[in-house]
Amino acid sequence: YETETTGKKFYGEGDYGDQPDQNLFGPTRKYMYFTEDGGKNPGVFARYGTDGTYFTMFQGDLDEEDETVGIALSPNHKIFYAGLQDHGMVYAFEREDGEPFE
Repeated sequence: YETETTGKKFYGEGDYGDQPDQNLFGPTRKYMYFTEDGGKNPGVFARYGTDGTYFTMFQGDLDEEDETVGIALSPNHKIFYAGLQDHGMVYAFEREDGEPFE
């Protein structure tokens, strides 16, 4: 295992302040998608493998703690799923350009 400091700038202006929880590599293995383990700002983040650039896919701004769970891709890789555990919500994300997640 290799550790890395996460106090870096996230494109999309997110803030990653807790520990990683779930992770998922996209089908091309260019991106690693990961969640934050609890907190008031749960979300899904991505790391581009070749240069280590971080991106915020989405991040909540909640009054209470919650956790992002269940990250998955549809069989055609065009829909990215994530849920908020305590709120009982599941979200489906699609790229604006209609392309699959990598």
